[in-house]
Amino acid sequence: MDSNVQLSDEVVRKTQSYEKIKAEAEKCLVQSEKLSKEKAEFESAVYSKFVLVLNSKKAKLRELRDRLSKIESSGKALQEEDEDEFTDKTVSFNEGSDINEEEDDEESKEDIKNLPGTSKSVVAARSKGPKRKSRR
Repeated sequence: MDSNVQLSDEVVRKTQSYEKIKAEAEKCLVQSEKLSKEKAEFESAVYSKFVLVLNSKKAKLRELRDRLSKIESSGKALQEEDEDEFTDKTVSFNEGSDINEEEDDEESKEDIKNLPGTSKSVVAARSKGPKRKSRR
């Protein structure tokens, strides 16, 4: 009889424990579903904001690319105009008087003598470090 009473008490305890665990599992399942829905809503909101930011950045890049291409094309047009101007204003080497050329040569020679760091004003320097051993 005592064993029957002990067994029935144990069955009651196990049944109560099972009911508690079952109720807790249901709560966890409900909470999991709720969190899953919230996560999906959050991801959807974040992705929609991300798409907006991404599209605005793409539009800005397109605008900058268009501006760059316009600048490059206008720069090429200006460069071509400048080249045309330079080619029109160039003077051939043989044009001009010989007298002016002789005066220019003398002036440029004097200017070269006065410039620091030209090869004529540099004194030959000797190596001050140890000599390198030659391989044989």
